Amino acid sequence: MEFHYQHALLPDDNKVLRDINEASTRLLGKLSHIDINLPDVSDAGRKYFGDQVRNIRSTLRNFSYILSWSIAYSDVPYDEFVFIDHGGGVGILSLLAKELGLGTVIYNDLWAPYCKDAQIIAEAVEADRADHYVLGDMDELVEFLKTNSICCNALASYDVIEHIYDIETFLLKLSDLSAGPFNIVMASSANPFNPLIRRHHIEFQRKAEYGGREKEEGCREDYLTKAYITVRQEIISKHSASLSDEDVQRLAKATRGLIEPDIKKVVDEYLKTGEIRQEPNHPTNTVNPHTGNWAERLHNIEHLKEILLNEGFKVDILAGYYANSKSNHPLKRFMGIVLNPLIRILKSKGLFIAPFYTIYANKSGASEKNI
Repeated sequence: MEFHYQHALLPDDNKVLRDINEASTRLLGKLSHIDINLPDVSDAGRKYFGDQVRNIRSTLRNFSYILSWSIAYSDVPYDEFVFIDHGGGVGILSLLAKELGLGTVIYNDLWAPYCKDAQIIAEAVEADRADHYVLGDMDELVEFLKTNSICCNALASYDVIEHIYDIETFLLKLSDLSAGPFNIVMASSANPFNPLIRRHHIEFQRKAEYGGREKEEGCREDYLTKAYITVRQEIISKHSASLSDEDVQRLAKATRGLIEPDIKKVVDEYLKTGEIRQEPNHPTNTVNPHTGNWAERLHNIEHLKEILLNEGFKVDILAGYYANSKSNHPLKRFMGIVLNPLIRILKSKGLFIAPFYTIYANKSGASEKNI
């Protein structure tokens, strides 16, 4: 099985690409005969893992792409490399990193069932599991590294940053993960540059905000079916019974994008001053008020880039690729065959037709890249 990318924009590091390709092929063999109906795995984890295994070639291509940018241009040997799989889900990226031979792989996820599922799946696959499984947010991750005197070399994620509640604070804390050379690779399919993807996500966000959603089989336990604006109205009404219906509606509209504790702060300020200073900074982005999980947030990428630049990182925004050039689906095959070469030629300008974008940042001591 070959995982070479004919047209994807990859780092100019042939050894890394060759090694990851071989590791991907080995991991494919271990995953090919796995029973996706693993006992003791959560319903959400079983569905997540099953979806990845059923599309294992695309899954491994995506993770190979992420991993290649994570370790390319580094002078750190594989066996000394410290890699963080952030928002690791069911842990396939961690397994690939260990298959490659990275010395220390740290799996990290905010949701406890996934953290447990990833460990069960690693045992079932009979692959080298991650060295550490860290449950929690950035604060817990930073504390773990400090407690264990670990300095990491790279952090990577796929389809995570569009869900992080306080993305600004998250980006500012990245520097706490390493005092040395450090690569950050964060890819997201919530691509605001692509008009078709942007329209699709806006429709999804409006449904979550105003219409609510049905709970599908295999959803996470914290999946919210009720319209987000309705939930905010309930939070506000419960927090202060003295508010009129009109005030509740105004406050619910103004607090789109806030989690419950922050909603209550806005309400308290309104009760004290009679003013609502909070207002959404995007026309449709919305967040689960209970969990802080954004509904496929469409980021202002230049804003994120500026934060990282101010933190001393060199930053590039890379156009992603279509992993279905060999798909049996005619449209997917067309996109892979026709659009991938065009994206590669256009480079960053190809973001408007790319299926995802990648924030690639590196800091102090990392070798110069050749994009």
